[in-house]
Amino acid sequence: MSIRLSSILVEDFRSIRGPQRISLDAPAVLIHGPNGTGKTSLLSAIELGLTGAVASLGRFDPDYLKYLPHKKSSGGKCRVVLEGEGLKDPRAELIGNETGITGTGLLTDGLSRFFTERCYLPQAALGRLLEIYEHQDSRRSDSPLTRFVKELLGLEPLDSLIDGLHASGDVRRLRAPAPLYTAARSGAGTLNTRVTAAQMAAMDARAAVVEVERELRILLEGFVPPETPLTADAFADELGGERDGLESRLQELARRRRDLSAAASQLASALSADIGGQVEQAEAAASTARAALERWQAGPGKMLHDLFAAIRTRFPDLPDAASNPAATHDRAAKAVNREVERLQTVELSDAATVKELGEVDEAIRQGNARVKNIDVELEQDKGANQELAQALTAISNYIDDENCPVCGRDYREISDTPLGSHVSEEIQRLVAAASRVQGLVRDRSTTSGAVAQAERRRGELASRQLTVDQRDANKIDLAQFVEWRTSLGTLQATAGDGSSLQRQAQSAAGTLSTLNSRRSGLSGLRAELTRHADELGRPRSPDDTPLQVVLSDLTEFVQREIAAAEERLEKLGAIETTFEVLSDAGQNVADAEAELREVTEEQSLLTKQREEADRRITAVRELAGRAQVLRTEKVRQVFNDELNSVWRELFIRLAPDEEFVPAFAVPEAGSGKVEAVLETLYRSGGKGGNPRSMLSAGNLNTAALTLFLALNLSAKPLLPWLIIDDPVQSMDDVHIVQFAALLRTLKHQGRQVFLAVHDRQLFDYLALELSPAFNGDRLITIELGRTADGMTTAPWALTVFEPDQAVAA
Repeated sequence: MSIRLSSILVEDFRSIRGPQRISLDAPAVLIHGPNGTGKTSLLSAIELGLTGAVASLGRFDPDYLKYLPHKKSSGGKCRVVLEGEGLKDPRAELIGNETGITGTGLLTDGLSRFFTERCYLPQAALGRLLEIYEHQDSRRSDSPLTRFVKELLGLEPLDSLIDGLHASGDVRRLRAPAPLYTAARSGAGTLNTRVTAAQMAAMDARAAVVEVERELRILLEGFVPPETPLTADAFADELGGERDGLESRLQELARRRRDLSAAASQLASALSADIGGQVEQAEAAASTARAALERWQAGPGKMLHDLFAAIRTRFPDLPDAASNPAATHDRAAKAVNREVERLQTVELSDAATVKELGEVDEAIRQGNARVKNIDVELEQDKGANQELAQALTAISNYIDDENCPVCGRDYREISDTPLGSHVSEEIQRLVAAASRVQGLVRDRSTTSGAVAQAERRRGELASRQLTVDQRDANKIDLAQFVEWRTSLGTLQATAGDGSSLQRQAQSAAGTLSTLNSRRSGLSGLRAELTRHADELGRPRSPDDTPLQVVLSDLTEFVQREIAAAEERLEKLGAIETTFEVLSDAGQNVADAEAELREVTEEQSLLTKQREEADRRITAVRELAGRAQVLRTEKVRQVFNDELNSVWRELFIRLAPDEEFVPAFAVPEAGSGKVEAVLETLYRSGGKGGNPRSMLSAGNLNTAALTLFLALNLSAKPLLPWLIIDDPVQSMDDVHIVQFAALLRTLKHQGRQVFLAVHDRQLFDYLALELSPAFNGDRLITIELGRTADGMTTAPWALTVFEPDQAVAA
């Protein structure tokens, strides 16, 4: 399927106000309108729908997005919907505002750039087109002219080959892509130095192994026999068992040190305290605290206990208040408050349900009454018949006199009213009655539906309504819980007092118990110290030895044992670390010997590689030179034999009286780079200056326009569109006639041409010149304008081929 644009919708875009849907499904689309009516805006909308941007505006104003929506657009946004055929996505919708454009165009990035450079010639760029292709821009690899030449000749592979072979021109460029070649050229001296360094590194690594083994033998004295091989596996079992034993010994000694420290604290406390006096004071304090607690329990505490017992009938999980009345009070208060809130919510919800149920019952009663009244009215009008009225209407067409066309009887025998008038009155009565019956039936259906819905709602409300017993029980429960809440508030301070008295009594009892324990603790302390001495292997002390002396002797012995075990464990750690160092040193020896072998092999290999690299560089230089010459010849051929030839032919056709013809000049010699400059040629022979200094303003525009067309005709187009915005403002009649012929030729070659013009007579002339010439050929003309209130109008007309019957005859 060929590529073609079929339609566009433009809404509030630049100078186009309101929505305009226009068909584009024709080989030629001709647009006309006075200045400011939207010709350029319509072409810019096509560019936006294809590329997703308006590059023709972005060249002059980077902030052009702010001005895309019409100044009177609703919501400050514009919309473009473009549809086509033969594209991957047949439809693109883009919405723009001052912050950006939403949506993507129909073309990919590569095709979008092709469209901007080769398919669309905006009016503002017509005078600058020659500047774009001037000498200074053509040197750039991304310039439009360079891309065109590469596209025409397929130079991308050749350029890639030349660029890839660039490094072969100078050996200094081969450092990055061919490091081995650079190493080979550096000479054997560098490799000899590396070999010597590798040999020295291997010797140093072996010496390091010998030194580490000597240090390790010293550390292993006392752990293993001297003749044991110095490998980690050979020492694993002995060292592992030694470490486990030392760690167990340290744990045991640390436990005994803690026990001895606790015994020292117990002994110091017992010796420094006046145990007899403290016990008497503690007994008096415990008695006083217990008496105060009993008075509280018999007085205010009794009321609090009874209240907790009553609340516990409803909340069985309420804890006992014997140990902490304040905590029990807080939990009871929270539970009662939650229940009061729940019961109040139930009461309010039930009241709302009762109220709504009454309203629903009233609605059902009124609805049933309405249905009954409608049934009475329907009974009165049951004789109404729409079909009978239609039948009488049909019969009335056959009434010519007073004789009935059905029975043939003379109606004057019955009434003085004419038969035709009687039938007309009866028809009117039946039609009116039938209309009333239809209205009543609809009203009855609506009312019955509302009644049914209300009855369903009544059932829902009735199911939610509390029974009388439930409502009464809820009220009684609510009153009970409110009373409990009040009582709890009154007794809150009492609960706090009870908790305080409980804590005082427990503290006094604990102090008394501790003093009693100290009194009996010293008798067992000597037996405990004797047990520690036996387990540690120390001799027993005589019974008359002071406990402080026995305890000090055992503590010093444990400290010495802990220090010895930690020192031996630290030595084990040094042995393990040294084994790791020995392993690393052995690995260093292996690495150094491997490096020595590798450098030696590299020395031999690089000699061979250098010889092969020199051979290849010679061949590559010859290939690069041949590719350079080929590209130079092809570029010169494009300008001289193809592009300049087409440009000259088009320019002469549009400006037959101009003596100077624009062209690109290419030097006869060069490196193959695109270095074309603009010049003019005399038709009779010889060269002129730059076209901007040799041509008139009108012919300068003609030169730019024909260059644009020549670029499209010199190479097979990727896209079939040619969009030109009012290019004939500076052309005379001869230019215009020749330009119309060119457009007609392009249209017949499968191009879809879009042309906007300002002059009315020119529009009529081009519409005639581009009119369909064969069956299937089409022309669309678009007349842009404005209404009195500023809204854009864009009526379009489609012209198809019609054979001239007079000529055919």
